[in-house]
Amino acid sequence: MKVDFVGSFLAPIDFFEKRENYFHGEIDRETFERLADKAIAGLVDDELKAGLTEVSSGEFRRKSWDKDFFFGLDGITVERLESGHLYTEENVLTDLMRITGRIGYNPEHPFFSDFEFLKETTAGRAVCRQTIPSPAELYMRILMMTDGHPERIYPSPETLLDDIAEAYNRTIRRFYELGCRSLQLDDTVCGRLSDDSFMKELLQGGIDPIALQGDILALFNKSVDGISADMELSVYLSAGDTVVPQWHAVESPDNFMPRLLSSLNVSRFYMPFNTGAPESVEIVKYIPAGKKLVMGVVDAHSPFPDNHTLLMATISEALLYISPDKVFISPKTGFKVSSFDRRGLTYEDQWHKLGMLSELAASF
Repeated sequence: MKVDFVGSFLAPIDFFEKRENYFHGEIDRETFERLADKAIAGLVDDELKAGLTEVSSGEFRRKSWDKDFFFGLDGITVERLESGHLYTEENVLTDLMRITGRIGYNPEHPFFSDFEFLKETTAGRAVCRQTIPSPAELYMRILMMTDGHPERIYPSPETLLDDIAEAYNRTIRRFYELGCRSLQLDDTVCGRLSDDSFMKELLQGGIDPIALQGDILALFNKSVDGISADMELSVYLSAGDTVVPQWHAVESPDNFMPRLLSSLNVSRFYMPFNTGAPESVEIVKYIPAGKKLVMGVVDAHSPFPDNHTLLMATISEALLYISPDKVFISPKTGFKVSSFDRRGLTYEDQWHKLGMLSELAASF
């Protein structure tokens, strides 16, 4: 059994501080890019030392795991809100997404140069993985912005779905041209669709969750349609950067996961599991034979050791349904979190976690 990772890593504290300086306008872009290049080069070396056969840039340059990618597409701009309230009593300081035209592929997307640097730095020592938010993330964000009525800001819901799919498809093809052979779509929408409270929220907002499921599955598959077979496409399914969904294996109209796992055109599924609820692992039986499962089993945000007995039981349960040579283990989430206040690990701790996973993998 092999060890894998979700994609994001904690940056060294000195670079993290400089990155915050840059986001607050205290250092210029040229200085920031030079510091980021150095930090990513160091990360790649550490990923290789940890025995990983794929490497990422750790998402070090990103301010947000999802919006930074969206802002790079045509038809979407960023608006910074520095004060005031937005629908709630809580003060808002954030980058807001604004739709300013038809969403489309941008040949100058900044993620392309980030990948080119990663590939140059890795110099053939490992496969370079690119992570981007899933197309469902963008669609759901626009649905929520418009209270389920995207036609308020877009020609039609169908046009929106088609435009997102085409923008993603062309973007993925460009990554392939740049030498990318491993691309991961990070998704929290499908995990939230497994939550009864979120389903109720959608219904209360006038959104038909069953129709939404069909739209999301079609959007995913259209976004990756025709991509060369030698690019491994994977999806990370969660419900947020610290949220582990409670997967249910029952087949019912309102349970999206059996349909998604059996029909999604990717070859690798990253799924976090609650090791205290091994029954949730039964969901993996819907993953078609020959496809890979990467089980998120250790806490990526706590420095404390995970319960070895529960880890072994959770992994053993998955082996009842998936061929052992197709099962990998990883942290439950990426190591990076959106809030520094919730940062439970140091830069060094994340490598200890991967080392613990390697020891666990050797048991199977």
